[in-house]
Amino acid sequence: MGTVDLDAIYIDAIWLSMAFLSGLLMKRLGLPALLGFLATGFFLSISGFTEGNLKEILGPLSDLGIILLLFTIGLKIKIKQLIKPEILITASSHIIITTLAIGGVIFGVSFLGIQYFADMSIQSALTIGFALSFSSTVFIVKSLEERGEITSRHGRFAIGILVVQDIFAVVFLTVSKSVMPSVWVLALPIYLYVIKLVLDRLLNKAGHGELLTVFGFFAPLIAGALAFDLVDLKYDLGALVIGMLMVNHPRKEELYDRMLSYKDFFLIGFFINIGLSGVPSLTNIIIAFSLLIFVVFKGLLFIRIFSYFQLRARTNFLTSLHLSNYSEFGLIVGAVAVSNGMIDSDWLTTLAIFMSLSFLLSSPIISRSYELFEKYQGTLTKWNRTSKEIDKQAQISGEAKYVIIGLGSIGLPAYYHLKESFPDSVIGVDYNGDKVNQLKEEGNNVVWGDSTDRDFWDESNWERVDVVVLAMSDYASNHNTMKQINKMKTREFKIAAICHYEDEKEIFEKLNVDYIYDYKSSVGEDFAQHAMEKSRKVVL
Repeated sequence: MGTVDLDAIYIDAIWLSMAFLSGLLMKRLGLPALLGFLATGFFLSISGFTEGNLKEILGPLSDLGIILLLFTIGLKIKIKQLIKPEILITASSHIIITTLAIGGVIFGVSFLGIQYFADMSIQSALTIGFALSFSSTVFIVKSLEERGEITSRHGRFAIGILVVQDIFAVVFLTVSKSVMPSVWVLALPIYLYVIKLVLDRLLNKAGHGELLTVFGFFAPLIAGALAFDLVDLKYDLGALVIGMLMVNHPRKEELYDRMLSYKDFFLIGFFINIGLSGVPSLTNIIIAFSLLIFVVFKGLLFIRIFSYFQLRARTNFLTSLHLSNYSEFGLIVGAVAVSNGMIDSDWLTTLAIFMSLSFLLSSPIISRSYELFEKYQGTLTKWNRTSKEIDKQAQISGEAKYVIIGLGSIGLPAYYHLKESFPDSVIGVDYNGDKVNQLKEEGNNVVWGDSTDRDFWDESNWERVDVVVLAMSDYASNHNTMKQINKMKTREFKIAAICHYEDEKEIFEKLNVDYIYDYKSSVGEDFAQHAMEKSRKVVL
């Protein structure tokens, strides 16, 4: 079709409407909305919008979404979490093996007389293999966030792998462009030390209003991405590093929450942009479907490599499952290969379709990951080559009568309140290891545990427990935990859970939650009651 060139306001109306409707349709089908955004991009491409103003509008949105994504990831990552053998060795060996295996297969196919693979050199085949060795940061992080697993053990392992992959990406881009980083990169450590001090002070003074939002854009975009780009380093890596520098700031959670919605909106542009890579031909689609076998290979390889480390079979499986997809970085590698004359430009469209199909394949599987592990637990456990487990599940026993699961802004005050009245009968559970260690050092009775794991409920002694409070900040975690509780053969304890919306309350009622605290409607009542109690004490 011909070029469609419209004013920006009409372009915005078209892609926003289509993105919303297609995302809504996917949600109704039980699939992530991002698949609808991908479909929107392909439809717009077929409709003739590819060469018009659409890319000019969505391109900057996409870039900003990626910058904010990596910045918010950085706010959750500490460097010590990355320098672990299960992260470094797994990520490095997986990239090397995947590059050689996929590259070797593609090079071998070039001898079969298939026109699409004709004249494929070993260097070109290995480049495609390298492009397909990466997992999608955007897709994985969004999946983890939607399921409330961003700070879980498998969530942290997956993000650690992604960061190491990003380092490999920096090296590749530097070598492929034949442009070494600027000499000013030597001053980067000094810059990062100074900018950390500056950003810490600025965040302290930003308040809680619009300045905090502006700071949330300034820090990753100017202090991070722009600074790294000026010294010829990958700009999105700069956003990640700036986030990691601020990981210990007392207001990092507030900043993270503030930027979350902005990040989600701008990433819509990223997913639509993937579909705008070109109008797919039948050959592109057939080749993309043929390559899907490598998704299975990728996941099994992660499981195999992780099995050499002291991880529980469940952590191994969930981490590998989230990493079993293909990255947007593959398109960047493909573009570099095309510019260097290594592969035909038609490969870009094939890679875009293949990446989209990997998302489509992974999404429903990830949504059923807990059920899949329980079904194949015996087989997956046999695959693990070690008996020791660095992430062994906690067991509730002893005199605990009150169990608080989730020690965030709601759960931790609840724990302290119960601790005042029942110091020896309350225990807190959280799957953020750093938080648990800190609370333990302060003398609190808390343990690391993943309440969405069936083992947590089956291996603990619940005879003395009277009440379990599900106080995790995200609905998905509370919901998944309740589904595991309902699989117990018997339970004598009562369950209390928090919700924020009426539809969540209705679902909890169907899941037999005994007490549901509707946060939005109840907090005002509690405040008024507390104020009246205080006023009576003053009068008396």
